[in-house]
Amino acid sequence: MNVQLENLPNCITSLRVEVPSDKVSTQWNSIAGEYAKQVRLPGYRPGKAPRMVVEAKFKKEIHDEVRTRLISEAVRTAVKENNLRVLSVDEVNDFEFGSDKSASFTASLITEPAFDLPEYKGIALDVESAEVTDADVEAALERFRDEAANYSDAPERPAVEDDYAVLNYSATLEGKPLHEVIPAAKQLSEGIDFWVRLTPDAFLPGFSAQVVGAKPNETREFDLEVPADFPLPDLAGKTIHYTVTLLSLKEKELPALDDAFAGTVVKDKTLEELRDLVRDELARQKSRGIEEKKRNDLINALLAQVECELPERFVQRETYRILTNLVEENQQRGIPDEVITSNRDQLLASASAGARDRLKSTFLLLRIAGEEKIAITRNEFDRHLQLLAIRNNRPVEKLRKEMEKENALERLHEDLLIAKTLDFLVSNASVSTKPAAAEAESAQPAENTESAETAEAPAPEENKEA
Repeated sequence: MNVQLENLPNCITSLRVEVPSDKVSTQWNSIAGEYAKQVRLPGYRPGKAPRMVVEAKFKKEIHDEVRTRLISEAVRTAVKENNLRVLSVDEVNDFEFGSDKSASFTASLITEPAFDLPEYKGIALDVESAEVTDADVEAALERFRDEAANYSDAPERPAVEDDYAVLNYSATLEGKPLHEVIPAAKQLSEGIDFWVRLTPDAFLPGFSAQVVGAKPNETREFDLEVPADFPLPDLAGKTIHYTVTLLSLKEKELPALDDAFAGTVVKDKTLEELRDLVRDELARQKSRGIEEKKRNDLINALLAQVECELPERFVQRETYRILTNLVEENQQRGIPDEVITSNRDQLLASASAGARDRLKSTFLLLRIAGEEKIAITRNEFDRHLQLLAIRNNRPVEKLRKEMEKENALERLHEDLLIAKTLDFLVSNASVSTKPAAAEAESAQPAENTESAETAEAPAPEENKEA
């Protein structure tokens, strides 16, 4: 068998294969013989039909099987002789049987990207201390109080900054209702009995400042220029006209921080016992966060040292998977479909970048696993499958068959191998611990960071009373 190999961009290897007639005949005779032994034809006992009759009856099936075996053998030969790391056979073209019963065809293989492994042991990682301070605990308790707050009508007075205001509003753009001009801006277009805390960036930047000073039942009209970097591109830089009626002002009343309150958070617990539960849960959360940060920082450090091509077919597939997850996450958060659609280009760019990083890190970690002979044992795999079955309330063998049918077992094995390799790398990293950021620093606003007003308090690992 003559196999000529050519490396092409995007991790494609092209094979031009010529198979001599004797090899083709050997395969043909072997497969035809298997058919002759197994098939049943009218007028003949099982396995006794003449070979010529069998070949005439099943010529197409034998041809297809010969084709499949020759392609498989050619790929194995190319892999062995050239040390290829083949991910999949992309396509096979120009398959022909010659007049001399030889065969020829071309095949495109998608291969793993070629790169030199960087130094992966001893990577420097900086992490914060996992210590839970008294201030951390008190902040968590304050969030519990905030969740249990009552709101009562404020005395008759003008609105001031930081008030909780209940209002009706409507917006127009160029004289038309905002949602008619920009459907994706429906939530900004109109609202009834809408609650907003009058802070500088609440709702839209500058909106609260226009409401401050108003009295209940007062209506105000004003123009508001949307920032140029607003996440909704169709609205960025536009000037909206608002009509706002302040219905009422609310004052927040926090429950007392005492044993009675603690019992409403976790049944039959005193305040000190609640503090202990919160401290333990915060410690678990910090430890999980630190371990996750180690892995993320380690992967980023490795990715920064490797430049390589990636198989575009795999990038496209992974991009689609990430994009689908992003859309679903936004829908679950209540983001309107129109807003998601209007931001499709940004979501797609984010998904594409994420897909490339994820694929590159996968290839890197699997190469390291091979270099270090890291493997998932049968017991490790079965134990994880049992845990999955328990979490999904499914019999383990039924889950195994379902995953096998969906070709998901191989993916699960790969995920476990990557996780085990990351554990190995973290255990061989050079980790230094620094004190937790000062309270003043941690209070600074940061992108994608929840405020104390909206951050979720840790749920102690006890059954909370409904």
